[in-house]
Amino acid sequence: MNVPAMYYVGCGFNWLFVLLSIGGYFYILNKTSKKWGFILIFASAWMVSGLSYILLINGVSSGEWYITLLRVIAYILFLTMLLTIIVELVKFGKRII
Repeated sequence: MNVPAMYYVGCGFNWLFVLLSIGGYFYILNKTSKKWGFILIFASAWMVSGLSYILLINGVSSGEWYITLLRVIAYILFLTMLLTIIVELVKFGKRII
């Protein structure tokens, strides 16, 4: 089985970002006592993307429907994270003014 090296690189970085996001969430929670939900959505998006890479490394064809579904779910989670952070920034801006 000849797995492209980019699958390993992508998988490694995805799981690194999951760990960094979760670590950042708990660091911010510990320092400020604020629960930033968008960070957990961000970690979930990276996790779903990492799952797709794990499947690719295990030999699943990249054309399979569930690989595409996992990637679409990851992109939807990234979009949800962006919208959530925009809402948080708007709420934060209203508190300042």
